[in-house]
Amino acid sequence: MSKKKDAKGAGKASKKKTQQTSGEIKLSQHPRAKHQIRVAKGWAGLAGCVLAGYASWHGGAPFIDSVLRALLWGIAAYVLVWFCAVQVWRHVAIAEVRAAEKVWRERKAEAERAARERAMAGSAGV
Repeated sequence: MSKKKDAKGAGKASKKKTQQTSGEIKLSQHPRAKHQIRVAKGWAGLAGCVLAGYASWHGGAPFIDSVLRALLWGIAAYVLVWFCAVQVWRHVAIAEVRAAEKVWRERKAEAERAARERAMAGSAGV
């Protein structure tokens, strides 16, 4: 029985480890992307619904048809803007990671250069 408990515990630990160390970029964990995608979807759905309903009603369609068209266009706008926002934020997140990597490499190169200078100064003084 203790072997089963140990095996279960090891499985949980390995899952946590892979989640923490994975190199994936997840928009669901990016606070700005998550918020802005949610806002864009909401406004797009609302705007699509209102515009389609207004155009349909003033076009002379019956009320039920106007409501149905407004709902369908609202859903279509919601899905389309969701897809576009995710694509845009994927590129933005990748650019952010590349920029952070560039800064890290520059700092690393600067630290290595400073270490070489200290080593040269230390060996020259001996």
